[in-house]
Amino acid sequence: MFEVADLLFDGEKDYHLSIVVSDNGDFISDVMEKVKTEKTIVLTSKGKEVNVREGVIYYTYNRNIENSIYFMNFIERLIFRIFLGGYIKENMDVIFISDYPFRFMLVFNSSAMPFYRVMNELSDTVDREVIEALMRILFEIHLEGREGTHIGSLFIVGDAENVMNKSRQLVVNPYHGQDDEARSILNQENWESVKEFAQIDGAFILDSQGRIKSAGRYIIVDPEVQTTGGLGGRHLAAASITYKTGAVSFALSSSGTMRIFRNGKVMLKEGLY
Repeated sequence: MFEVADLLFDGEKDYHLSIVVSDNGDFISDVMEKVKTEKTIVLTSKGKEVNVREGVIYYTYNRNIENSIYFMNFIERLIFRIFLGGYIKENMDVIFISDYPFRFMLVFNSSAMPFYRVMNELSDTVDREVIEALMRILFEIHLEGREGTHIGSLFIVGDAENVMNKSRQLVVNPYHGQDDEARSILNQENWESVKEFAQIDGAFILDSQGRIKSAGRYIIVDPEVQTTGGLGGRHLAAASITYKTGAVSFALSSSGTMRIFRNGKVMLKEGLY
């Protein structure tokens, strides 16, 4: 029988977080006994059928990667989902152990993950808290959709006056005249209304502190800017406005892929599905 001790890891090291991918209760218990960690998250395809100990956080996911050549992308998506859940913070030592689809282990510091690197790069333009809030809002928009259908959305942050000058209003601006607290995406009480307004055509325009200036905004696309890989009008607008201004764009496709643009180029691509 395979035991966690067979993996080559430092049994004396303390980890901030352990992530276990398994449907085997014995395997999960063995990890929890051998690995010194402050918190454990278990990812399983069996849901509540696997519940080996109190105090463990359980996520259920679909096992659909047997024939996938993009296994590491799958792992990165799992880690990103845990980050969106608020369980991964910057500069955490994490151990990732799995017995599916084969037995392997990863040890990493969370600051090395692509989403943290990009957050650091963009922090000169957009507050880090705003970036994190937008990622979570886009994830919720993807999960909830509209009438059972996934939808896309576009948020443009920073250099707001310049962005407003290079766009026009498609519908009545629902944020016109509202105070700062009602317009801030850092206030989670506003997220439900943001998700509702995400269903209308057009982009959200925010300042660098996360205050929404307008929703339902049409972006005037620069003809010099092109996108690749079959990306549509939303991504063309996201690339174009960041090419001509100092803004950063967060574009969500209806398929559940989030892309962050700066200077007309993709800075980060993450699957939210």
